[in-house]
Amino acid sequence: MSRNQPSAYEYCLEPASENSEVEVVHGWIFKDEKWIAHAWCEFADRVIDLGQSTHSMDKFNYYITNRVSEERCRRYSRVEFFTLVGDEGHFGPYDKELFFAETSDRDPLEVIESGEAE
Repeated sequence: MSRNQPSAYEYCLEPASENSEVEVVHGWIFKDEKWIAHAWCEFADRVIDLGQSTHSMDKFNYYITNRVSEERCRRYSRVEFFTLVGDEGHFGPYDKELFFAETSDRDPLEVIESGEAE
């Protein structure tokens, strides 16, 4: 990824700024045969992932395609997200235990449970 292109975490800034009902999600997705720490926004039954598309996507299909599960995610309200951005000085990820690396060849939950993430 070139430094000129925003990270998935930075891409959440625009939708979170424009919609008071949006939820920012940091989660593991399965893409290109590996697990990737990622971020997107959700509003009702839609996903806004500006790293993948300029259009919102159906949440159900996004979850199936990317193998998203709640136990691999952290959710932030708009206010929580902007507070963390201000307090931490970056866009995420904030849960360093869950997001121990940018990518993982194995299921991140298995890696954490085995103690290998430390």
